[in-house]
Amino acid sequence: MADELLSDVNDGVLTLTMNRPERLNALTSELLRSLSDAIRSAERDTSVRCIVLTGAGRGFSSGADVTRFGVQADQLDPGESVRRDINPMILRMRAIEKPLLAAINGVAAGAGLSLALACDLRFAAESAQLVVAFIRIGLVPDAGSLFFLPRLLGPGKALELAWTGDPVGAQEAYELGLLNKVLPDAEVLSHTQELARRLAHGPAKAQAMIKRALNQAHELPLERVLALEAGYQAVASRQPDFAEGVAAFREKRQPRFSP
Repeated sequence: MADELLSDVNDGVLTLTMNRPERLNALTSELLRSLSDAIRSAERDTSVRCIVLTGAGRGFSSGADVTRFGVQADQLDPGESVRRDINPMILRMRAIEKPLLAAINGVAAGAGLSLALACDLRFAAESAQLVVAFIRIGLVPDAGSLFFLPRLLGPGKALELAWTGDPVGAQEAYELGLLNKVLPDAEVLSHTQELARRLAHGPAKAQAMIKRALNQAHELPLERVLALEAGYQAVASRQPDFAEGVAAFREKRQPRFSP
């Protein structure tokens, strides 16, 4: 059986490809564990400076593999699967301080959409569709969707999409604020990897502090955010990357940040 998750490292960028194209990369326990393990490993690997998540074939991920649910719903406990397999992975995706980018090459539905929302930046193919699909089988959005959607869309639009399960095209998703950019289908992965390489050569410690501070700032009042910014700035200004950045500015050259 082919590996359900493919990985490739090039120029500081780890590309993770969900590899169940015959099922539109529907999520299994094995795939979720592999993804969680890969992100954990990337966190420790100093050769990895940025991560790109994408899907093989014509889809990003269609969500949980419903064919593995069986036929008797009363014998299932999706909540246990969410707690065991999905939640730890979503938390790991949010906690890793290296940039994590989604290249959405096709449909992203249900928990597959949640994976994309858990990434820091999202780039989508023109043909991509985003679907909060849980309601279609009588379930509640999970894998962080109820956290990410209202923060990106506002509660009203989030509720509409969660109640209807209507698909959202890439251009509309961009206009709503779910995506950073929409690209021709053939360019979405290469564009995302190109930006990832640029970020991989940036000041890693400053990037990590920015991500950490922005994630914390969602839950804090302005006074706390101002104090948070000042604290992180004090740390950043003591890093070698700050001195290099100032020197490069004065010398009118590109900075050479620490690996």
